[in-house]
Amino acid sequence: MEKNIVISSLNNLAAILHDNYLYEFIINDSTYQVGNIYIGTIARIFPTIKAVFVGIQINKKYKNGFIHANDLFLLRNKKNVPSLSVIVLKQKLCVQVIKEAFFDKNPRLTVNVSIPGRYVIFSPLNKIVCISRRILHNNEKEYLKSLALLIRPLSFGGIFFRNNAIQVSTDVILEEWEILKFLLKLIIKIMNQNLKLQSFLLYQDSNISKKIIRDFYHLQISSIFVDLPQALKKIRFYLEYWSCLTFNPNLKLLVVSKQLLERFKIHSAIAQAYSFRVELLPAGYIFIETFEALTIIDVNSGIFDKQKHPIGLVLILNCSAAKEIAYQIKTRNISGVIVIDFIDMISKKDQLELLRYLHKLFKYDYAQTQVVQFSELGLVEVTRKRTGKSILELIINSYPNFSKVYSAMCRIKVIDPTKFLSEKSSYLTARLSLIKTYSSAYFEQRTFTPDVKVIQCTKETYVLNYIMRQKKMKINVL
Repeated sequence: MEKNIVISSLNNLAAILHDNYLYEFIINDSTYQVGNIYIGTIARIFPTIKAVFVGIQINKKYKNGFIHANDLFLLRNKKNVPSLSVIVLKQKLCVQVIKEAFFDKNPRLTVNVSIPGRYVIFSPLNKIVCISRRILHNNEKEYLKSLALLIRPLSFGGIFFRNNAIQVSTDVILEEWEILKFLLKLIIKIMNQNLKLQSFLLYQDSNISKKIIRDFYHLQISSIFVDLPQALKKIRFYLEYWSCLTFNPNLKLLVVSKQLLERFKIHSAIAQAYSFRVELLPAGYIFIETFEALTIIDVNSGIFDKQKHPIGLVLILNCSAAKEIAYQIKTRNISGVIVIDFIDMISKKDQLELLRYLHKLFKYDYAQTQVVQFSELGLVEVTRKRTGKSILELIINSYPNFSKVYSAMCRIKVIDPTKFLSEKSSYLTARLSLIKTYSSAYFEQRTFTPDVKVIQCTKETYVLNYIMRQKKMKINVL
């Protein structure tokens, strides 16, 4: 599988592509980000709900942040002292955003400030050693634990080893550790200044090139495309800074100065995230509706008649829908409770097979995802942890006029919203390629994960006849 990174410095966005399909979309929101460190003033204390609101003035809409009393335990000098007793009104605190604002809800803050690096994350207030769950080998875990024991006497604070820490030498990790400690000293020095400001920003990841190389680059990336020569210099600097080129010397760094987003169809992927209807192959479509923390996905088979076709074909259509649903959830970054209404299946065996396939699709998702069994009404519930803003929220916040332009284009029929996202040149070309796929007795669609097996189906003439009836065409079976 070919994996590429596209970075547009002019539009302040980036995309991760797997086989030229959008896998992840990142917009660098300059007004608000998870990980920002602020100096704020305590505005209100609510002992009944054990909550504290801190004024940090992120923007005009969100002026306060929320801290739960359990997050204040690091400020206590004694164990038996209540958390709310260590703070007073108008007291200044150093806080960090750990959860983004969600519609009208204020962002969640914490006093447990952490500074991220590519290989380690430094947290000065606690003394915990953590290792990424993506590191599976016990020998590598023991090595990192031993390294933490050697580092801890030289400094203070907690250490979190990221997945990339196993790919570099000890000297690189120690060098980054020293840099993170130096950043902390600068933050403490600014905090100790007698500033009259009630709140101000201390630390922010405003450089999208640095953020992409630090958090999203890995050894499987084959190419990085940028739109400016200056951005290419920054990318090369950060790759050399974190010793990435040493382990991936064949990495290609290319500048595409004209129509970078159009070349990789980023605009069509953005429009797809804004569309409620997604077409499926070989037939059918899905509707995706999001209401704050609840998302409803409905799978429709079109004009498919179950009575004229075998029951096994329903499982194939549901599995194709499940693959597209997993892809859409990942790319749109949908979180919360997700209710999926698949095509009705009578067989319990088919239902279990579909659930197994869903587990495989969500196995490689970085966000914690849980798939629940079929309900009595035939619905599948999926819960996905919120890790950031969805692509729809990012688009609306960064490009407020996008929804108006898109709706206007659909209204005057400049574009067809059902075919606006088609990766093929025409609808007929997509159907003809589908017939060839069925004639080879395999169902294939875009790949969500490299380890998901292709679903095998039977080579039957009635499937081709059904597809042709939709377009009122007659064609001989290949």
